[in-house]
Amino acid sequence: MRSFQYRDYFFHSCGACGAVANLTRNSPAPGGSEHRTYECRRCGRVDVYNVAADSKLPWIVVEGSPAA
Repeated sequence: MRSFQYRDYFFHSCGACGAVANLTRNSPAPGGSEHRTYECRRCGRVDVYNVAADSKLPWIVVEGSPAA
């Protein structure tokens, strides 16, 4: 499996099983931030994160689907 950093743009760890989740959508959000949607390869969970323009701030989960 590919190794990835916590703040890798295209890959992120799944909130349910910890496997690699792929970036499937990136859209602008109010206040200069963006919403990044990641889908897990293993369990199918979809998580949407609000990512601030300042990369030092933590990512906030906007919505998440239960693991399948």
